Amino acid sequence: MRKTAAGFLFLLLSADPSAWAQRGAYTRPADLDYIVQQAETILRGHIVSASVEPHPQFPALQTVVVTLKVDKVIKGKAESTHIFRQFIWDVRDSADAAGYRKADELLLFLNPPSEYGLTSPVGLEQGRFRIERDAQGNRFAINGRGNTALFEHVAEKASSRGIVFSRQVQSMLSKRAGRVPLDTLEEAVQVLAGGGR
Repeated sequence: MRKTAAGFLFLLLSADPSAWAQRGAYTRPADLDYIVQQAETILRGHIVSASVEPHPQFPALQTVVVTLKVDKVIKGKAESTHIFRQFIWDVRDSADAAGYRKADELLLFLNPPSEYGLTSPVGLEQGRFRIERDAQGNRFAINGRGNTALFEHVAEKASSRGIVFSRQVQSMLSKRAGRVPLDTLEEAVQVLAGGGR
């Protein structure tokens, strides 16, 4: 028993930090196809505000309330301003609103809200993409795991459903990790969500 506990503790402490979301929540790796299919709402926008506050029904539970100015909706429905409440898994995330920062541009793949009004990105940090710009103003997207394993088996899954991607998307799907052009990612998401090109 003692060896088993010690072994588990060793594995826990030696785990890759990128495998941890919101510091205290572990999520299994998810590919882009899974993230798209699980998301009820996929949207891109800028954070207007993010504040930490107790859940209105359960005051002992800390949450972050995020207000987003919506620039684009790829799946589902959203008003021009979208507000969602996310549970904070780790008390340390209260200090930085779980990484949601005012004015950041994000591409979010949101789960359906629970009966208590809580939601989160699919796979937590895997379904939350930060939008970056290069010196020429080109936009790129990268999730909280650096897009690691994001595209594994996506082409095969899509092909089995008769989905055909453009050359740009096919090239992106061959990447193992790292930021990708936002337009190409959004094209792939739209096709996977059934919206065509």
